[in-house]
Amino acid sequence: MAEKRSIGLASLKIGDIANDGGMGTILATLGSTYKDSCELIQEDPQITDIECEESDDPVESIETLGARTLKWSIMDFNPQTIVKVLGGTVTGAGTEVDPYVWNAPSSSPSIEKSIELVSKSGIKFQIPRAKIMAKLNAKIVKNGVALIDITAKILTPTKAGVAPIMITEV
Repeated sequence: MAEKRSIGLASLKIGDIANDGGMGTILATLGSTYKDSCELIQEDPQITDIECEESDDPVESIETLGARTLKWSIMDFNPQTIVKVLGGTVTGAGTEVDPYVWNAPSSSPSIEKSIELVSKSGIKFQIPRAKIMAKLNAKIVKNGVALIDITAKILTPTKAGVAPIMITEV
């Protein structure tokens, strides 16, 4: 079988988790992903060694899977986009005299979504359940762009038999 490489980002979409707790099927982009900002990271596992007095080596070693996160930044400051990752509310009618306004939440929201990203080389990553945590990174400068930094902590799906991450060839 030929090697497959994941190169570049063709699309990144999020949407509601399926009613049965599996991968969501109605997904949409949040806006343009800022260049070189998307990365799927798995931390090193946590190792707990069980030791005894009679030996310098552990008698047992327990490994706990390292946390997995997907991080990316978007450039879209449309209020309907902002509310999807930062919570809060949107008011207004979307007209010139009554524009849409994003109103920040007074406490940290709990947002869980399904995520799908597809590389330009045709590798699809599916994350059925992730906790979305976002923050404003708005540099108001001439030679830059305001961003919303998004971190998605990958969680165990609530549907039995569904993996936390699925990677397929498109």
